[in-house]
Amino acid sequence: MEKEKESIVRVATGIPGFDSILQGGIPFGTTILLSGACGTGKSTFAMQFLYNGAKHWGEPGVYVTLEEDQLKLAQNMRLFGWDIDELMRQKKLLIIKPDVYKFDSIKQIIGDAIDKIGAKRLVVDSYSVLLTYFEDPYEIRNGLVQLDREIKKMDCTTIVISDIKDNSETFSTTGVEEFIVDGVIVLYMIKGERSSSESKSAVFVRKMRATDHPLSYFQFFIKGDGIEVSKADMNGKRFNIKQSGRVGAGKCHSPAAHRIGKGPLLKRKSIVSVGSLKSKSRHSWKHM
Repeated sequence: MEKEKESIVRVATGIPGFDSILQGGIPFGTTILLSGACGTGKSTFAMQFLYNGAKHWGEPGVYVTLEEDQLKLAQNMRLFGWDIDELMRQKKLLIIKPDVYKFDSIKQIIGDAIDKIGAKRLVVDSYSVLLTYFEDPYEIRNGLVQLDREIKKMDCTTIVISDIKDNSETFSTTGVEEFIVDGVIVLYMIKGERSSSESKSAVFVRKMRATDHPLSYFQFFIKGDGIEVSKADMNGKRFNIKQSGRVGAGKCHSPAAHRIGKGPLLKRKSIVSVGSLKSKSRHSWKHM
């Protein structure tokens, strides 16, 4: 069992303070559910994961947005000083918004986007919207299992975002998704004990296969250069968790700090048109 643990390759998120909770990072090739209510920082967390991979470790990433305008999303992320447009020009990062409403078409587009840049990291935002493409609720589980299986064939480490309500007892829209994925990360907005007008942002790793992680809430802060997670949990306890296996993305480095709003706005030509994506027959999704 010990040898099996040592062979696990982990993908560093590069989010300061977070990878140490996961013994160095997310297990390579897994699909992770990132859940949270409105305003908890899900999009920022996911884009920071993609940005760090593309910028610091040469791991191209694809962000699939099914709801928010892709140009607006990119501009919001650039407020953290992340040079997203340069990564796009280098074909290390794609942000796409499929203009289709069929699940099979979405699968095809995701596969083509991964092919186009040889992506190693993927974000799907969000599962909640993706589920609306199913006419029969009984097809949801089968469809999500298919998507998970095909993404793993392409050696992508994936974060899928799920919108949940405050104080929800489930971690996904239907309560099914969390049982399909390999890990569940939940972002919370916790009200202060002394004053209901004060809130704290917290992250909780509910589930992460092949990982020895604490079942504790860690406060995090959204700063000028992105998210940073506290080194101690919200009870003040520090965890000394040994790293398991090797970190595939190398040593973690947090992005350099930049002033908010500095630099030109992202140009529309940096956004990739879904119509420009062409399959290279690396995946078989169109035949499913």
